[in-house]
Amino acid sequence: MADELSEKSVEGTEEDGESAPAEGTTEGVPVDEVAKLRQELEDVKRIADERLEQLLRCRAELDNVIKRNSREREELARFASEAIIKKLLVFLDSLEQAAKHDEGAKALYDQLLDIMRSEGLEPIDAVGKKFDPFVHEAMMQVESQEAEDGIVVQEFQKGYTLHSRVIRTSKVAVAKHG
Repeated sequence: MADELSEKSVEGTEEDGESAPAEGTTEGVPVDEVAKLRQELEDVKRIADERLEQLLRCRAELDNVIKRNSREREELARFASEAIIKKLLVFLDSLEQAAKHDEGAKALYDQLLDIMRSEGLEPIDAVGKKFDPFVHEAMMQVESQEAEDGIVVQEFQKGYTLHSRVIRTSKVAVAKHG
């Protein structure tokens, strides 16, 4: 029965005018050609994979640049008022001194401080706190039996932060045991 099938298939191909593939070929294409095409296909796939990897890295880098740029713009907007606020601190200091003696000046001081707080300005709490060189500037040390070493006992000039960033340190006197 197998002989009949093989005779029919050989006869069928001869009748159609097509010959059976020669030995050493695949569907009429030489084996060397098939191997060459497979190698080219593998090379093209490898190159495509490399390009895809490069594309993904570039996309990730672009996303990082966009995020960094956005953060920088936000920070720039948050601190755009820093220069004018620093200039107004001198006026705020004078108004604070006047407020100690005049109710009208106190009202103006409170009003200006509220406006500046709405822009992110906060006074640094100094007296009674442990000395912190990041927010305090020691102008002098004072011998004290009441306060512990390193505690701020007097403030000469108020310090401020803008959005949690120190824009002026508090000028202070720090306790030391004698």
